[in-house]
Amino acid sequence: MVLKWVKILLVVCLATLTTSLMFLYLDSTSAAFSIAFNFILMMWFTILESLLKPSLNSPYFNPRPFEKQGKLYRILGVEWYRAILIKSGWEKIRQQQTPIKKDLRGMVAYERATRVAEVGHIVVGGLVLIVTGYVSLTHSAGAALWLILSNIFLNLYPVLLQRYTRPRLRRMIEKFRPEATTSLDK
Repeated sequence: MVLKWVKILLVVCLATLTTSLMFLYLDSTSAAFSIAFNFILMMWFTILESLLKPSLNSPYFNPRPFEKQGKLYRILGVEWYRAILIKSGWEKIRQQQTPIKKDLRGMVAYERATRVAEVGHIVVGGLVLIVTGYVSLTHSAGAALWLILSNIFLNLYPVLLQRYTRPRLRRMIEKFRPEATTSLDK
């Protein structure tokens, strides 16, 4: 238990040191800073999540009525964004980490992975938003353009994509559940 908290403290200190060095040596108004900052924060979150393993069972993750058919997300271009992820090869990387298996256990694991990804992008997006505010105050709103764009494409759209995907996954899980219970009854 103590080792786990030492690891968490080490990760937080390393993330703080890395981002501090980025502020010292990279221009916080540049595209390189914006993209690197997002990816370092996502790496930090991924390590922390793997150490903490939060349950993520909040009702927040339940699809809202307007989300069940996905119409709003399609209007916002989530399918377009997903197509970009597929063409860029990002989807292949994701499938290596969390392959979609067509059984109950696989679907449940993938549905949880959508919750983990969503929380990660919300946390990172919030931190990037704070830095965006700082850059806007110390430079100008225009100087924060790369941070704003990277936050939209690297955090907001991934959250929307998870919210779009989850209702479909939950419908598939419900289809598998009757099979699981009837096969266990035999």
